[in-house]
Amino acid sequence: MNSVYRPLSSVLDVVETLIEVALPPHCVSCSAAGDLVCRSCRELMRRADGQRCRHCWLPSDALVCADCLSQPLPLRELRSGFVYDGPTRGAVLALKHRGVSEVGRLLVEMSGEIRAAPDIDLIAPIPIPFLRKRRRGGNQAEHLARAVSEQSGLRLDRGALRRRGWWGPRQAQAPSRSARRRIVAEAFAADASRVEGRGVLLIDDVSTTMATLSEAARTLLAAGATVVDAWTAARAE
Repeated sequence: MNSVYRPLSSVLDVVETLIEVALPPHCVSCSAAGDLVCRSCRELMRRADGQRCRHCWLPSDALVCADCLSQPLPLRELRSGFVYDGPTRGAVLALKHRGVSEVGRLLVEMSGEIRAAPDIDLIAPIPIPFLRKRRRGGNQAEHLARAVSEQSGLRLDRGALRRRGWWGPRQAQAPSRSARRRIVAEAFAADASRVEGRGVLLIDDVSTTMATLSEAARTLLAAGATVVDAWTAARAE
């Protein structure tokens, strides 16, 4: 099946390159000409900093919030670059649904230095179902993970974690947090030969209910990963 898609992908890559050369870039959030994310929109992007819970990265006066104390997450810690609203939301949606892959690099660069713990050995992007990846022209988490790998020097391993099935229900359509957890239950498979005895840094575009990141972390730990941390470009609050 791959041989059927590769020529088409190559043609689309050429067309996209020609369009980028012929037309000046426009801001993916406000459409102003000049940059993929214009100066005005960059100034409106809210950083996800301040006092936050180390596990879920929501605002918290304590190092670990009450929710994470009562229901511990399999993730050791999460970090996110920006709050998921305004121009940040526009940038993430352009990366996710419009195939503007360069936005991933910009989001990583604008987030500043991403420091992984010393016991982290590799980076694993959150995988998406095969057919959804084909329809979108790529996986937004992979674009981000590639930029994080280049910045940090950590090895990117796309095969460490894979998504079961060719398609899957969208979490955004789930009516509740518990429904989202049910959607992603057993959605992933990890390659034990790649992760056993290693620390893994998961990469995704947005963390919302933590259902996806938590299930991915559980899968990696069950396959022998020593610890799992996560970084996302944005955090929904």
